[in-house]
Amino acid sequence: MFALFLTAVVALTFVAATAVLADSGLRWWSAFGQLRREVARTAIVAPLPVLRSPITSGGCSGFDRSPARPVAKVSLSRAA
Repeated sequence: MFALFLTAVVALTFVAATAVLADSGLRWWSAFGQLRREVARTAIVAPLPVLRSPITSGGCSGFDRSPARPVAKVSLSRAA
């Protein structure tokens, strides 16, 4: 009789633990789904600004300090 009671207690504990873990997993799944949707909705699609001139053929002009650099005209709304 005690073995039957013990088996029932273990089975009920297993069912309760499974229900709690499933509920927690579904909450995490929902939260990450909402986060993915929010990030996709607010993603910045603007191209990155030109920060320095490219290296031209025939030398290493990417490292000089000449004043004739193109000015970056794209403004970012937030940093990465």
